[in-house]
Amino acid sequence: MKRPTTIKKRLDFPVYGLQFSQDDQLVAGGGGGPNRSGLKNKMVKLIVDAKKRRLKETTAYELSPAEDCVMSVATHPQLPLVAAGINASQDLIGKGENQQCRLFDLEDGSFHPVQSTCTSTNRNPEEYQKITRFSHTGKYLLTATTDGTISVLTMPDMRVVFPPVRFQHVQDADVDPAEGHVAITTSKALIVLSIQDGAVNQVIESPHLNRNTQCEYRACRFAKDKLYAVVNPTNRGASGGFVCVWPIKKKRPYPLGKARTARISRKAITTFCLSAKGDMLAYASTDLSVGIVDTATLRPVLLIKQAHGFAITSLTFDRIGKYLASAGADSCVRVAVLPDDLKLGHDYVTPLFMMLDVILFVLFIHILVQMAEAPYYLQ
Repeated sequence: MKRPTTIKKRLDFPVYGLQFSQDDQLVAGGGGGPNRSGLKNKMVKLIVDAKKRRLKETTAYELSPAEDCVMSVATHPQLPLVAAGINASQDLIGKGENQQCRLFDLEDGSFHPVQSTCTSTNRNPEEYQKITRFSHTGKYLLTATTDGTISVLTMPDMRVVFPPVRFQHVQDADVDPAEGHVAITTSKALIVLSIQDGAVNQVIESPHLNRNTQCEYRACRFAKDKLYAVVNPTNRGASGGFVCVWPIKKKRPYPLGKARTARISRKAITTFCLSAKGDMLAYASTDLSVGIVDTATLRPVLLIKQAHGFAITSLTFDRIGKYLASAGADSCVRVAVLPDDLKLGHDYVTPLFMMLDVILFVLFIHILVQMAEAPYYLQ
């Protein structure tokens, strides 16, 4: 596999959240935490210039030194809005006034705070909002904090849809394309909730690869008509990262049926994302590699070894699947320019079926001709 062209930019803070905006610019957030001299807590917006092979910073928003760093970011799919998980100062957290879910307007190109709300009343400053994610159309904003609190907020007023629910060891969460359900992965189970009232519709226990190898869920994402979940083995000596894929039926999407499972990484997977078309899955593993998998075949099509110097915290595709951006604790943002000849399942499966159709049609015509001529041979 040929290594793609990579554009790199080093920022002045470790990055914990990264996502392309609706205009295909990158929003990155992170920092060093409260009262950490030398490491700022901030968000920046970057433009990808593929011709000059550079990432240009267009605007930045710096937080107060007393506040925590940006731990998660999400860009609205249709509007110039960014949501972020940012803890308030320790004094405000101790008073129960932590407005950790914040909304910013970027209509004029700069970050402008417009609204904030509390997604967890926990007064421990070590707890933070680890998941911030918009639904498919941006109708809802989904958040999850490290104490296990799950909230679904309406946009743009940021009102809770149902009372927040809480689970132990929450790893990830996402809203389905129909915006009617939420999938939550804890380390031991995948849980499906109804957005209408927060009721639990289904619980899928953590899979076993065989009778002796136990796994735990790491992350989950919806794409098109499928739900993807990454699982890692927990047994000593077991290695690799696996993906489970559940098809979502149109008439009765839930409960989910049987999953398709495949090993996609030699090492445990730390984070992953899916392209807007749902044809590519990108993952980062503990050996600091970034890989791309064809979702039609669940086979690897690209591998970038040693993509970062430290743990990779975030991955994101642009809207058309031309760029794959990654960021991590090494304070670097890297954008891989994906090759045009990247072979995906539908690129060769569709022509194959067309060829088979032509061959069958020719055979059918040949049989008809033979049948028409048969009486003359028998006379």
